[in-house]
Amino acid sequence: MIFRNALASKGQTTDLKNPEPWFMKMFGHQASSGETVTVNSALGVPAVYACVNILANGIATLPFQVFKRTAKGRERDKKHAVAKLLENRPNPYQGPFKFKHLIETHRNLWGNSYINIEWGADGRPKGLWLLNPANTEPVVDIRTNDLWYHTVLPNGENVKIWNGDVVHLTALSTDGIKGKPPIQLIRESIGSAQAVQKFKGKFFKNGVSTTGFLKIPGMLNPDAKEVIRGEWEQANTGINNAQRVAILDAGLDYQSISMPLKDAQFVEVMNFDKKEIATFFNIPMHMVNELERATHTNIEQQAIDFIRNTLSPIYTQYQEEFSYQLFSLREQERYYLKFNLEALLRADKKTQAEFYSIMLDKGVFSINQVLELEDMDTIEGGDKHRVDLNHVSLDIADEYQLGKAGLKGGEENE
Repeated sequence: MIFRNALASKGQTTDLKNPEPWFMKMFGHQASSGETVTVNSALGVPAVYACVNILANGIATLPFQVFKRTAKGRERDKKHAVAKLLENRPNPYQGPFKFKHLIETHRNLWGNSYINIEWGADGRPKGLWLLNPANTEPVVDIRTNDLWYHTVLPNGENVKIWNGDVVHLTALSTDGIKGKPPIQLIRESIGSAQAVQKFKGKFFKNGVSTTGFLKIPGMLNPDAKEVIRGEWEQANTGINNAQRVAILDAGLDYQSISMPLKDAQFVEVMNFDKKEIATFFNIPMHMVNELERATHTNIEQQAIDFIRNTLSPIYTQYQEEFSYQLFSLREQERYYLKFNLEALLRADKKTQAEFYSIMLDKGVFSINQVLELEDMDTIEGGDKHRVDLNHVSLDIADEYQLGKAGLKGGEENE
C-alpha cells in the first residue's frame, strides 16, 4: 500500500523532463550540474560501474562455507542445509556467484540488500530470494518494537515480512537499520561525470572537427548568415566529413577555437570525478585504470590493503548476518559461516611453493591439504601431518628421535 499510494494520482502529471518533487524523492536526485542522478544513470558512468562491479566480483568469487566446531577445533560441513544453499544453489534461478554478485550490487547502489528466507518443513532454510531494494522499506512497529519489511513482490502484491525471515545487509547507516544509498550521497560527482559524458556525446554528434567561426568582410543580413552557416555545417561537420578539406570563397576566413577535449582543465575534471568516485567506494586507483603514480611495489601493497580495508568489513557483515539468520540459536553454538580468502591471498607460484614448503615442514599442512588447495586429487596416506625430522609422522617423532639416540622411551636415559 505504501508504494501504491506513492504512485497514486495526485491531481497533477509528472514526467522525466519535468518531475514533481515527490517523483524526484523516490526515483532520483538532481545534482548542481543539472543532471538527474538515478541508479540507472549512475551505472552509465564508467567509474561507478567499475567500482560497483569490482566490489561485487570481490565478494562473489569468494566461497561462502559452513564450519562446525569440534573437540579438535573445527571442520567444514558440506552436508548442512545452509551449506547446500550457499555453495550449490540459493534458489532455482541463481547460482552462488550470481546470487552474491547481485546482493553486493544492491548494497552498493541502493545502500541496502534484502534476502528473504524460505523455510522448509524441517525448520531449516530451503531457499534464498532477493527482494527489490527500490520497493522495500524497513519499518519499526513502535507498539511492539518489532522490525518489519514492507515490500512489493514481482506480481505487484504488497506484503509485510518479519525481520526473522530477512537477511538485511547495509552500506553506511546512521540509524543502524537502513543504509544510506551511495548514489545519492555522491550524486554531485556522478552528476558532474554524467554532464561530461553528455558533453562528449554532443561534441562528436555535432562534428569531430574543432568549433570556430567564419570571418566575412562586410555586413550580412540574417538570411545570408543562415545560408552560409547551413552550407558550412553540411559540408564540414559530422563523422562522415571528418578530415575533409574545407573550401572558402568570397573572402571567407575560418578562425579555429581550441578543442575543449584537450584542455587541461577538462581532462582534470574527468580525472577528478574518477578519483572521487573511487575514493568514495574505497577502491584503489590502479583498479579503475588510474596508473599515473602506480609502481609494481605499491600496486601489490594496495591489493593487500584492498582486502584488509575494503573487503574485510564487507564480508564480516555477511558472515555475522547470515550466520545469525540462517542458524537456530542452538546451531549457532556449533555452526558458523566464513568466507574462504585463499583465492584472493594467493601469490605467485614461487612464493606459493615456498609457503607450502614451510607449512609442510612445520606440520601445519598435510600433503592432501596442499593438493586440495591446488585443486588436485589427494593421495593415499596424505592426510598425516609430518615435521621436518626426515618427514616422519608426528605420532612417532619422539620415539624415532629417541631410537636414533639409542634410547627407548627414556628408560635407558634414567
